[in-house]
Amino acid sequence: MSVLTEIDGPCAIVTLDWPQKRNALGPAEASELASALRQAADQPGVRGIVLTGNGAFCAGGDIKGMIARADMPPQERRRLVYAAFQGMIRTVIDLPLPTFAAVDGPAVGMGFDIALACDVRMIGPGGWFRQGWAGIGLIPGTGGELLLRLRAPAALWQLIPGQPKVDGAAAERLGLGEAAGDEFADARTAAVARVHKLAGTPRATIEGYVRLHRADLRARLGDHLAECLTMQVALLSDPEFRTRAADAVSPADKT
Repeated sequence: MSVLTEIDGPCAIVTLDWPQKRNALGPAEASELASALRQAADQPGVRGIVLTGNGAFCAGGDIKGMIARADMPPQERRRLVYAAFQGMIRTVIDLPLPTFAAVDGPAVGMGFDIALACDVRMIGPGGWFRQGWAGIGLIPGTGGELLLRLRAPAALWQLIPGQPKVDGAAAERLGLGEAAGDEFADARTAAVARVHKLAGTPRATIEGYVRLHRADLRARLGDHLAECLTMQVALLSDPEFRTRAADAVSPADKT
């Protein structure tokens, strides 16, 4: 198991632990993360979930795996993307408790989408976002366009051209998250402290707020993901994607 779960009083801390590949996710890793999150939410004393990563938050999808699956039949690819990757995002949004993304390293592409799917994003001194998908010729197949539109409606066309890094200060300006601040050494510590403040609130009350807070997102997510799936499967079969993806893999990874 490379997703670690720690219970700290009212807080469940779920940590991606594939530092050798900056927590990039293939289908198996995405499914493992979804399972860990569901199990964390089932702990009776928990009032909130902090999602973080060892080193990177999440560098996105495993590009080498995408290249290896380039000739996969479209229907098989649809099933894979729907079940593993979109299933992971649906799990985050279906959790009954508030979710806090603690970003203390890069969150790129799918990693950015995962952070956007959380209720709160806290960014540490070494944390940053990058849209990522457009750089390799794809759309956000895990719902990132809808999530970004709901979090920061004017941000999309600031994040695609040039694929800039978005640090904590820039994230605050765009309305994408909160810088951890001088009081805390990193985003994880800040996020855990925020969850601890919920300790005295009844779980049923917290779950009620979560249902209300995510109602619009949950109502729109299914249709949006279905449209993303159709578009993404077509783009993944495009030779332009293969070229861009190959260029994105470092020389060390290619050998």
